[in-house]
Amino acid sequence: MNFAHKLFAKIFNFFELFSFNKIFITFIISEISSNSGLEYLKRELNKKKQFEYCYIYKDKYSFDDLDSPKEKFLKLFNLLDFFFIKTFILSKSKYVFLEDNFFPMAYMKFDDNSTVIQLWHASGAFKRFGFDVVDDEKVKKLIELSSSKIDYLVVSSDKVSKIYKEAFQIENNKILPFGTPKTDYYFDKKNNNEKNIMKIRSKFEKEYPEIKGKKIVLYAPTFRENEKKNNDILLHFDKQLFYSNLKDDFCLFFKSHPKFKVSESGHFINVSNYENTPELLLISDILITDYSSIMIEYAILSKPIIFYPFDFDYYITNERSFYFDYNQVPGPIARNTQDIINLIRKNQFNLNKIKDFVWENYDYLDSNSSKRIVDYIVKEEK
Repeated sequence: MNFAHKLFAKIFNFFELFSFNKIFITFIISEISSNSGLEYLKRELNKKKQFEYCYIYKDKYSFDDLDSPKEKFLKLFNLLDFFFIKTFILSKSKYVFLEDNFFPMAYMKFDDNSTVIQLWHASGAFKRFGFDVVDDEKVKKLIELSSSKIDYLVVSSDKVSKIYKEAFQIENNKILPFGTPKTDYYFDKKNNNEKNIMKIRSKFEKEYPEIKGKKIVLYAPTFRENEKKNNDILLHFDKQLFYSNLKDDFCLFFKSHPKFKVSESGHFINVSNYENTPELLLISDILITDYSSIMIEYAILSKPIIFYPFDFDYYITNERSFYFDYNQVPGPIARNTQDIINLIRKNQFNLNKIKDFVWENYDYLDSNSSKRIVDYIVKEEK
């Protein structure tokens, strides 16, 4: 794979020699991304100057899960676009925004007329990531080299800056604790208001009339690297028990991680293919999750969160550890489905604990994160 990183960088470096007029803004994101903050960034950037926009979906160019020769043939055309068209556009980009690692950057040579901003895809700090979880020395080197090309790293709070500094191996003066663009959505009154929430609910009620008059419980577990463990997620949640106990007042939505899809649905509504995650968070009354950073976003809404780490010992040993003691999560911890039912029935949630957690992970609770970022980078260039 390192060959592909170097090839991409070499072609980019060639185009960069002749790119004098930077007219693009490029977002390098995942195809599965639902980063609603990009529209807010574009709005603020357009206030400064009109740009052309390009999206590079970095995981679109993998050969994984290609079965037929036709699929592989079509993928070759995508790769030509990736290695030649996208590299050319990148070389003519004034601003490059990332939301994840992009290892070709390790070998790319940006000129002084380009600015690279790492947004990262998760707010706050929960699961360890980046340099903190990598053992492979070659990958560590890629992270270091890639991070050296970043001009600014945006984080949600100054309190988590040290964590991001270590995870990215980046200098303190490059870290901007301005809040993350994706949270602008939740503080935008056009989105987070009773009328809009009812409008979103109505869409689901038309498709699923059985949810009318009921509160929505959203179960959104995270991804496991082990495929069997992903398949086991729903086996560890007794949907029949949940339904028989709570069906009169609650309905269960299930959203799998974008990297892992489920097709079944029984005693729950499968919203895994619903791409607008922020809308799901707005209409949900309770969130159930395990180790997903989605809870850091949901906490902004000051609504109950139940944590269900049914495979905690496996996860912390084989997947990832955390930046704080898991027992300090901002919500009750359930060990089985009956625990979840009891917690929902009693409705005894400590929302003050959620508010304290929010203040640990966010310095700004407003819709101006994108504005702060754009104002700063434009001012610095001037």
